[in-house]
Parts: sequence; C-alpha cells; structure tokens
Amino acid sequence: MKFAIEVKGLRKTFVSGWLRKREKTALKDLDLSVPQGALWGILGQNGAGKTTLLSVLSNLLTPEQGEVRVLGKNMPAHARKICRRINLCSGHANFLWSLTVRENLDYYAMLYGLSGRRRQQQIEHLIELFDLAEFVRVRFDELSTGTKQKLSLAKALINEPELLFLDEPTVGLDPDVARRIREYIQRLHDDKGTTILLTTHNMKEAETLCQQVAFLKDGTIKACGRPQELKRELRLGDTILVSFQGSLPVSTVSLLQNIRGVYGLQARNSSCTILVDDHKERLPQVLDVFVSNKIFINDIRIQESNLEDVFITFARGDH
Repeated sequence: MKFAIEVKGLRKTFVSGWLRKREKTALKDLDLSVPQGALWGILGQNGAGKTTLLSVLSNLLTPEQGEVRVLGKNMPAHARKICRRINLCSGHANFLWSLTVRENLDYYAMLYGLSGRRRQQQIEHLIELFDLAEFVRVRFDELSTGTKQKLSLAKALINEPELLFLDEPTVGLDPDVARRIREYIQRLHDDKGTTILLTTHNMKEAETLCQQVAFLKDGTIKACGRPQELKRELRLGDTILVSFQGSLPVSTVSLLQNIRGVYGLQARNSSCTILVDDHKERLPQVLDVFVSNKIFINDIRIQESNLEDVFITFARGDH
C-alpha cells in the first residue's frame, strides 16, 4: 500500500515568554499513516494539536523531532517539490483584503507557476465550480463568510493538488452553505481521487465524509479507525428497545444474551433494552428469538450511537 502521509515520532513544542520561558508541547511522539486516495478526518478538542499537525505536514511549521514523509518524499528536505503537489484550506479564510476574488485567484495561480491560457482556464473553471461568477469583481473584505470559504477552497484547488489539507472547512457557515461545501469535498475525492485530510468539530460531518478518523488528544493519536470499528472497540453500541405482551422468560433472556454482538440486556415488566454492536446486524437475530418463543411484539425502537459519543468518550479519558 502506498501512503500519502507517513509520520513517525513527531514532536512540536512552542516556547513563549522571554525572562521566564514557558513550553507547550503541541505534538508528542505522534505516528500517523494515511493511504493515497483516502479521505480521513482528524478529530480533537480545541488545543489538541490538529492545526499544528496540518501546519507541519504542509511545511508551515518545522518539528524538532520525528520523520515526515509526504507523497513519498521527506519533509523538509524536498519541501519545494512537495509543496507544488499539495494545498491547504483553512476554515478561517485570510486573503489579501484589497484584491477581488479573481485577483486573489490570479495571484495564487501565479505563485504555483500557472501562466497564460492554462492559468486563465483554471481560474474560470474554479469560479464556475464554486459559483463565484457574481463575486469576481468584489473585494475580499466585502465578501460574506460563506463566499470567503468558497474562495478558500477554490484557492486550495488552483494547482490541482494530489494531497489536500482542510482545516475545519465548514466552521461558522450557515447549514446550507456547509452542506454545499461538503458536497464539493466529496465530489473532489470521488471524481479526482484526491487524498484529503481534514479537521473538524462537526461529528456528523466527519461521519458522513471520512472513511477513517483519528482522535488527537494531548498531542498524540489516541485511536484511529472507521467510525463503526471505534464504536465497537469502546462498546458504544446501538440500543434496541422492545415492548411486548406478557413477561420475558429466563430462557428467552439467556438466548438474547448469547447472541453475538449483544453487550447487555435489561428486562423490566413488558419491555427490554438490548445494547448491541450494530442494530442492522443484530435486529433480525433478536426478532428471531422473539418469534421462535411466540412472544408478541408491540413496538420496536432503535437508538443509534454516533461519532459524537466516541468523541466524548475519548475527550473525557474514559478509554
């Protein structure tokens, strides 16, 4: 398997103060490998080190320890070659305030070495892709937050990067604009096969977009995997609530508890609560037990766990 990102033993410390220097370790012995063509998410609380990690990977910060390989080349030894093939989009867009949308795109296209017809074609393509046509002559400081973010994404695609870093790409946006931004990101990954590493506080966004997520806490990766795998690892399963006629015999309780993937069961009066790893897989088996024991079901309800539950568990240090 080829990796777009390979990080081993990464450490980054910030020093503040003059007479009394204070050190804050943002990244501590961090290891991470992201396959080419993947769409992964980095999750963590404020101050966990997410932005610092993206800054190191994009050569904006230099770590004091560790190995960093991006697109098969060592950073920072091959930084110039790597930077031509990557790009970064921040959720807090900051461009030359006095330049218009077109002028900003033209400026960054020039920095990436695009010229002539190719530069103009790429700019026109991105203006159309992100619905920026009506804003091409509007200065950056006069744009809405949503339009600034679309410009930030357009800039990040100006060099058609093989690897794209997205730092909270939908933060502070209206729901409709955020949804469209997510659609752009998904389409880019699906159509171009671009490797994307994003940070976000939006758990629903991460669960929708990301193939795998890594939880960053205190500068280290605490867990990494598919959302469903992490829920199983933490035993944060789904809950099946069943109400039925009569009571539940001990033999039936035993059969339900012996189903693979059942974490726990509580029965009371004419109802029971069953905690399972995945309700889509376990519900048919649960129903078979009720039917075979001729227990009439009045109602079934499902409560799904989600990535937010996983995030809270890691944030609290419960795992």
